[in-house]
Amino acid sequence: MEFKDPDNCQSLEEIRQEIDKIDEHIILLFAERHKYVEAIVRFKNDKNAIIAQERKDAVIQLRRKWAESKGLNADVFEQIYTLLVESNINHEMELLKEKK
Repeated sequence: MEFKDPDNCQSLEEIRQEIDKIDEHIILLFAERHKYVEAIVRFKNDKNAIIAQERKDAVIQLRRKWAESKGLNADVFEQIYTLLVESNINHEMELLKEKK
């Protein structure tokens, strides 16, 4: 998917359209990521493996670092990824129950 350079947009509407395209692309990437979240349960056999607190902390901190390196608000991205990872853990727990 290609996006227009923001400096080349000629109107508010054009900028909003580009933002919408980017947001749709982000959702598609989250959907792709979700496939991996579901697949990982094949390799996890208990609650501790799913929660994996050290991995969770490392993932969130790395995403925070990535956000900072791009000049973004790291606190916001920490919140986003904390919510995302918690949601994934809940989903994995449900899949683990179905697996047993």
